[in-house]
Amino acid sequence: MSTVEKAAEKLKSLQPEPQAPLHNDDAVPLHHAASTVERLHERPGTADHVAETAPWHVDSHALKRADLLPADDEAMARLADEVRRIKRPLLDNVSGKGARALPHPERIVVTSAVPGEGKTFTAVNLALSLAREPDFEVLLVDSDIPKADVTRVLGLDKHPGLMDVLADEQRRPAEVVVRTDVPNLLVVPAGKRHLLTAELFGGRRMEYVLDALGGPSRRRLLVFDSSPLLATPEAPILVSHMGQVVVVVGAGHTREYELKAALENVDGSQYVGLVLNMSQLPAIENHYYSRYSHDSPYPFPDR
Repeated sequence: MSTVEKAAEKLKSLQPEPQAPLHNDDAVPLHHAASTVERLHERPGTADHVAETAPWHVDSHALKRADLLPADDEAMARLADEVRRIKRPLLDNVSGKGARALPHPERIVVTSAVPGEGKTFTAVNLALSLAREPDFEVLLVDSDIPKADVTRVLGLDKHPGLMDVLADEQRRPAEVVVRTDVPNLLVVPAGKRHLLTAELFGGRRMEYVLDALGGPSRRRLLVFDSSPLLATPEAPILVSHMGQVVVVVGAGHTREYELKAALENVDGSQYVGLVLNMSQLPAIENHYYSRYSHDSPYPFPDR
């Protein structure tokens, strides 16, 4: 049993009511031969196609400098295995293989109770791993408006983003979607900060924008990097729009009462997965670490 599996087992009892739990063999993911996921049933969409412009370069070195990717190949491969295990139950829910039907399972938010637990690191690596799935494209949305780390590290500070399309009803959601040179990965920057972020997240236009960002064929997965649930008023509002919630828990960092308070913002209709981060247990205790050490986990273009 891996470190994260053990943590998930310990943390399941802290959830406010029974949820579809992380399976013992699926608790967390990243790299193993990516299996094909059933396509979502196509439904009419409201989004425009992403403008055909030169793809935005995702600089893996910048991600490493910002500690959003491991610095060496061995650590990258270990992380890849773990993230693969995280994404499997999420994908099962999207394709209808989960324990129960969920509202908007394609909307996945990554959050935490308090700052400093690694939720942006988790969101970025989850999005990169999901982008390797052959049946979906992935839209990484920077919805941590106060920090906007994804936007900053990718160099998208001057691009319009989520807040711009929420505040301006004349702007089409497709205008803020940035196609990258990582296959199947798109990004929505945070956009310009707004004093009424919580109100815009809770407004009627928010649901329209989320629906439009989902794409016309519903083969698009949305991964939101949210601010911590106990840190900003807009985070619980954003989570209320989601079908799946990934809560990152910092080993030796998150207090039990903080986690319990954070989980009170999740309702019984959503899938909740807990991910233990920053564990100091030796990697040898996780047998998954030894299996796929020579495969590159992410398809970054050579530059």
